[in-house]
Amino acid sequence: MASDFSSSSADPNSNNSPEALTLQAEISYAQGNFAVAIAICERAILLQPSWAPAYVTLGNVRQAQGMLDAAIRSYTQAIDLDPNLAPAHANLGSMYYKQGLLEEAITCYRQALALKPDFAAVYWNLAIALRKQGNEQEAQICEQKAVEYQPELAGANFLFNQGNKFAAQGKLDQAQKSWETAIALDPNLAEAYCQIGMILRYRGEQKQAISRFEKALELKPNLVPAHQHLCGIFRDSSNLAAARQAVNRYRQLCSETDPIMTAIYSISTHQVSGLNQIAKDQFLQLESQLDTLLNRTTEIEIRSLYSNFLFSLPYLRDNLTENTGLIQKVSGRYIEQILQANRSFYFLEYSQPNPEKGLKIGIISSHFNRHAVGWCSLDVIRALSQITPEIYLYFTDRPKIDDRTALFQHISRKLYEPKRYPNGLPDAREITEEIRQDEIDILIDLDAISMPIHTEILYAQPAPVCLSWLGFDAPYLSEKNYFLCDRHTHPEGRENYYTEKLVRMPDSFVAVSGFQRIVVNRENLRRAYRISSHQIVYLCVAPGRKFNRELVEAQVAILKRVPNSILIHKAAGDQEVFKSAYQQACEAAGVSFHRVKFIARFPTEEEHRQVYALADVLLDSYPYNGGTHTLEALWFDVPVVTRKGEQFLSRMGYSFLQGVGVEAGVAESWEDYIDWAVKLGEDEGLRMSVKNKLIEAKTSGNLASLWNPTLFAQNLYNICAKLLSDR
Repeated sequence: MASDFSSSSADPNSNNSPEALTLQAEISYAQGNFAVAIAICERAILLQPSWAPAYVTLGNVRQAQGMLDAAIRSYTQAIDLDPNLAPAHANLGSMYYKQGLLEEAITCYRQALALKPDFAAVYWNLAIALRKQGNEQEAQICEQKAVEYQPELAGANFLFNQGNKFAAQGKLDQAQKSWETAIALDPNLAEAYCQIGMILRYRGEQKQAISRFEKALELKPNLVPAHQHLCGIFRDSSNLAAARQAVNRYRQLCSETDPIMTAIYSISTHQVSGLNQIAKDQFLQLESQLDTLLNRTTEIEIRSLYSNFLFSLPYLRDNLTENTGLIQKVSGRYIEQILQANRSFYFLEYSQPNPEKGLKIGIISSHFNRHAVGWCSLDVIRALSQITPEIYLYFTDRPKIDDRTALFQHISRKLYEPKRYPNGLPDAREITEEIRQDEIDILIDLDAISMPIHTEILYAQPAPVCLSWLGFDAPYLSEKNYFLCDRHTHPEGRENYYTEKLVRMPDSFVAVSGFQRIVVNRENLRRAYRISSHQIVYLCVAPGRKFNRELVEAQVAILKRVPNSILIHKAAGDQEVFKSAYQQACEAAGVSFHRVKFIARFPTEEEHRQVYALADVLLDSYPYNGGTHTLEALWFDVPVVTRKGEQFLSRMGYSFLQGVGVEAGVAESWEDYIDWAVKLGEDEGLRMSVKNKLIEAKTSGNLASLWNPTLFAQNLYNICAKLLSDR
């Protein structure tokens, strides 16, 4: 408890004035010469008995000697002589505090502040007394005032922790100011640089964020959050080579102490780059260690294993038994460690639906915008809104608003945006309570584990029927919930591999009414890319996560067997990685590398879809098939070759083809995949037959289920109504 508030002395006119003597006494006191200081104070008082500052200094000396009662008498005498002497009130308050007299101390502190409103040390001491009295709210206000007037009073660690509190409350500007001040006091505070970097990254100021994280690592090379955010910034940018350098440094410095997170970041970074063989090796290594590691995971680690590690799985392995075993192992631990901690969050009773108004359908997603999920869900949601006006949409992340968002808003009763963002993220409890208050009958989840907040919402079951659909595989959370699929993605017997109950749509698991693109002339576009009209063009749009060596080798084998053909690759990922993979495969197969063309990405989806005018055949990815891209190709009448696997996400292409009545192009193996691609490339009659079927599937009199969101919505509504009545 600070108490030595020295009085303010005027410049002495002579060495024997009260002012000069008091100043000399303060100097002796500061030097520890207490006897000399007392003697000088007594001379000043003898010279001018009403000189109050001398009594304050005398009180300070008595306090330093441990003579609290004597100090109190001196401060009281000073106040009697000069009631406006703020240091006397302040120091008297500190004496009372030391004696346990909180009320008296607080009264003195308030009087001192009334006289001197910028008295930082008094605010600090008042905060301590108030907190001890149980008045935390006012204590924090006083503490903040003290720091505003005199930051060094608090110290770097206090300011750092204060910044953390502000950040947790969503007060990011105040948090950054606290951390900046902490750094000014302690330039070696690596964690403060890291925290500021996080805010800058969140605001989109990536270059400035990188410099902060680099500074943090310069000071503390094993600072895990700084490594993670650097990896994330580079991974989300086009500089994937820098991302791999960052993640390799992270693994080198932290893998022994942080084996789970270093592995997860490395797997994700290499996947995005297109280096899935490296990612798979690291995935298998981490998987082999899980039995030991799962017994002692932190909250961050188990969350990352569930949402990031499992998210990587379907891109790397198509083995239903092994994948299910791993998912159940991780999700079981996730439920136990994270979700069951919120048992009070459950809802046990629900209101009865009003049959006159129709079902109240809530939909949770972060993608009511230009995103694959948004493109594939809008038409069905619009059709549902024509069956029931009670459509409620809930953003589960900070909204990314674009021109498509207005379309969602137009067809919904409500488009909800989260209000609270602790630690920069939406609050699952807030969204869940909003759903509950809206008395939703059917809650549809569009993102599953790709948005971890959905799992917390689904596990709380804020609606009587909770159903996952579209964005990813089932979340493996509760046998009370459902997963929407079809008989092609999930043939009979697949129930044995799931926690959720499978609900099969009668035709396909998705339906859209089509896609718009920039109007384009096929021949002119081919000429622009120096492609002749008689060449067979194969198209691959597999991004880094879906790109792998087996896919490349199969595509090059197709080129070898169809001499008058080329391959266009257009996708997100490390273009140098893509080119290197194709070049190696071409050299090994004796195929000219010049037959592989790489096209840059376009700013909008409408521009991107011009690429289907170039193509004769789309070569689908495996083990994770194309979703929106495959639908786009079929809509623009491009035959598709897809390899059908075991897991849901390796059977999407097969389901899409079944949804338009096309059998050609469904492969059971890589050899079959190559054969189908060769047939469709060489046999113009077969290719035209498929194109004609695709054209016919869009006609109003023969509209295929894949292009019929109205029929899909009606079937979905009927299924949901039955699930609700059966509960």
